[in-house]
Amino acid sequence: MLPITSSLKRRSYLQSHLRGYGPYCTIPEKLKLLSEQSPNKEAVIFVGESSRVGVTYSDIVSKAERIARKLVKIGIRKNDVVAINDDKSPLWLYCTFGAQMCGARPLHFFFSKKDGSDVMALLRTAKCKVLITQPGDADINVEILNNFVAFNKDEVRSETLPFLERIIFTESPLTLKDCLTLDKILPTGSETLPAIEPEDIAAILCSSGSSGVPKLIPWTHASLVHSSKLYTEAFGFESDSFYSDRSFSWVAGYPRDIINGIARVTNNADFKEKSVEEICDATLKIITTENCQHANLFSSTIRQLLKSGKKIEPIKTIITGGGPISSKDADLLGDFCHSFINLYGSSEIFTITFNKVSKNQDMINYDSGIPFPGTEVKIVNNDGDLAEVGTSGEIYVRSLIGTSGFLDEEQEWHKTNRTSGYWYKTGDAGFVSDNGHLFVTGRLEEAIIIEGAILYPSHFEDILMRNPKIEYVVAFAVPDEILHHIAGLAVKLKDGKDATKEEVQEFFQKERNLVYEDSFFASKFIPKKILFFDAFPLTSSGKIARKNVKNMALQRLTSCE
Repeated sequence: MLPITSSLKRRSYLQSHLRGYGPYCTIPEKLKLLSEQSPNKEAVIFVGESSRVGVTYSDIVSKAERIARKLVKIGIRKNDVVAINDDKSPLWLYCTFGAQMCGARPLHFFFSKKDGSDVMALLRTAKCKVLITQPGDADINVEILNNFVAFNKDEVRSETLPFLERIIFTESPLTLKDCLTLDKILPTGSETLPAIEPEDIAAILCSSGSSGVPKLIPWTHASLVHSSKLYTEAFGFESDSFYSDRSFSWVAGYPRDIINGIARVTNNADFKEKSVEEICDATLKIITTENCQHANLFSSTIRQLLKSGKKIEPIKTIITGGGPISSKDADLLGDFCHSFINLYGSSEIFTITFNKVSKNQDMINYDSGIPFPGTEVKIVNNDGDLAEVGTSGEIYVRSLIGTSGFLDEEQEWHKTNRTSGYWYKTGDAGFVSDNGHLFVTGRLEEAIIIEGAILYPSHFEDILMRNPKIEYVVAFAVPDEILHHIAGLAVKLKDGKDATKEEVQEFFQKERNLVYEDSFFASKFIPKKILFFDAFPLTSSGKIARKNVKNMALQRLTSCE
């Protein structure tokens, strides 16, 4: 697939040749076809520390259909929203595809804050009718739900969520009696499943939430089926097993590969590794044991692989994305894989561009490659005009398979960040090179990119300004060879107040109010570099000169190394 650039003027515009779409059908239709063709073939393989569970296509279809009839029996109708919390487990598959079979719109989310305010906002926006969830470790999810829901046997009541009628637990909670669980719903077999169409919504996925509460992003059956076909063809997947460490509920981890008959291998949701080293070791073990020929890995896992000095029989392809990639990451070639692919994408578009290399020297810093099939890319300068080749500007994208907007509380799909002609403004900065590759150089704003998660300084500052000892704080990105960035803080304390680095970290961790704050995935977001200042430089208008503060802090950190 070669990029096509304008020959009339050297404009920063790229487009792909569009390969064949997948069939125009729904996901359940495709799964049923695969179940008829290969009923005993494993579609998804879950590997735990001492367990392995293989789920066949026949399992998925039969058990999902039973879930669909359970949902119809309790009153779910076409286009109702069913929120699903369970992740990376067989039940996620059965509940998700079961909700699709009965015409519902599955909303995928995670419990994050202990007070449940983030979940409550999502459920209210989506007008969720039913929520399916695990009780959580020590019933933590039940505890969160008790903040805004009153349980009354099989039904629930909530002043803030008037549309929510039922909460279904995947297993019986320890602390809650007379609640509704999946096994208590007994379908008769006479429930009628509605007709569903390719343009019906198959999934509502959440954005990263870097600018506040995550946005709700709809994906249709057609868009997921098409993107699956294009994805497997563009990257040369055949019938090989594919390992992915991504969550099923993320756009990058949604198990669309199984729609094309490719087995998804993943680590079990109960994996408890708390360090990059442990995650790396577990990943290598799974890839080797399951003979995976393709793997989608976090950049931190890749850098730990390189750091570890370990080697395996090279697999066909290793894929990564979610943040800027260094040319050093391609050192995986030879020792771990034959091809290395760097993806650039978003929750709204999926994959925008990709760069596939088979030689270390072909990977250049920030080179994000050529457009994904069905995608156009252009660079717009500060005047709103198309930039010339080699000139930086904002990256705009137009895709035939991306979503059209976001869901708001009035159930309207807003074309947020869309311009005339349906171009999507990414908020990322970059340029187009002479050879037709897109280079993504960063966010237009001072974002802190930790393991692909894009966090703005306000995420840290808003929390820390609640500390009665802190007068001002400026958060900034500190380069890190494993996570890409870690968070740094420049702190000015109030007169007469004292605080240590550890006290600031403890305050942040407590106020962030996360469910699993002791895990590696949560602890990596705690600011690691904290510097105290007697005063901050100001601008002519009396505001804090944030860029100067950041530069001063980075200079101090450099001098200490």
